Amino acid sequence: MNKRKEKKPVIKLLLVGFVAMSLLFTIVPRVKTVYDLNKQKVILEQQKDKLAEQNGHLQNTMSEVNSPENIEKIAREQLGLVKKGETIIIPMLPDQSSTNTQ
Repeated sequence: MNKRKEKKPVIKLLLVGFVAMSLLFTIVPRVKTVYDLNKQKVILEQQKDKLAEQNGHLQNTMSEVNSPENIEKIAREQLGLVKKGETIIIPMLPDQSSTNTQ
């Protein structure tokens, strides 16, 4: 009868150990996955904040570029357009042959 009582605690201990190891092998990878996903979430939130700030700067730049004053400046400087009643004055460069006397 003593041998039977001695075997039961050993079997129970082995069974508990097996269950504990099974749980350990199933829980640890999931905990690591959750940790990795949380780390990735933080990185993505930082990228989102940075992109939102960059988007704000680009929106401000677009509103400045599309302003009537800027459009008029581009039309005058790059396209050579003038308003009604204005006279266009084109500066002349000095003649290269007359300045290059020997």
